[in-house]
Amino acid sequence: MNPTKTKFWPYLSPILEAQKAANGVMYVEMSDANGLDRMMADSRSEDVYPGIFVFRPKYTTQLIENHLLVVNFNTQFYAWCKAGLDDRDEQDAAFDKAETILSAIIEKLQHDAREYRNYLDFNSISVEPVVYLGADAAYGYEVKMKLGLPANEIFC
Repeated sequence: MNPTKTKFWPYLSPILEAQKAANGVMYVEMSDANGLDRMMADSRSEDVYPGIFVFRPKYTTQLIENHLLVVNFNTQFYAWCKAGLDDRDEQDAAFDKAETILSAIIEKLQHDAREYRNYLDFNSISVEPVVYLGADAAYGYEVKMKLGLPANEIFC
């Protein structure tokens, strides 16, 4: 068992997938640790906007009160929406849509933290607007946070 495959992605992906019904997200994927390459490759054959793309996380371990083992994932993900390169109204709407998507995700993570399903460090959340001008013109937000998940069953 490993923390990314057995804890991080099984916990986070259903939260992200819920954005398909809630906010019209078309695409949810985790990177292969090589930047946005996987999303760029997928965009050639499928609709990836609006989309959520998660970087494979770096993580640290933590022992709490000598009995709870937690893996703290340095989580980084993007909410992307497509917009016209020369249309400011479309660009603003894309930023707004991406921010709505990520706000719903953060809200769910915060609610789960209150129920001890995760150990989200709310003070670690950083949200930054980003633009991707490659094969497509996409606008959105990069989110960084520390997301702790209990991991006794992995390391005991």
